[in-house]
Amino acid sequence: MMVGTQPAKLAPPPFDPWDWLSELTEAGGGYALASGRKLWLVVDHVPADALYPLMAKLVGHPDRQEAVRLTIERRQAGEGIA
Repeated sequence: MMVGTQPAKLAPPPFDPWDWLSELTEAGGGYALASGRKLWLVVDHVPADALYPLMAKLVGHPDRQEAVRLTIERRQAGEGIA
């Protein structure tokens, strides 16, 4: 019988929409908000190995998707990272 503790699992870092958008553009992608606040992600020329981990952070996370929308709205309004 093994006695001891298992290594603690580290929590992933909190989601930062500013960082996420920066990662997307650094990978060659882009973004826009269309009418009705529809989020458009431009990923035509982003390599799949760079795109997959980015999208994995958004898929199934409506709160993160909304954070990205709000961040884009703030950028369009001229607000920067404080």
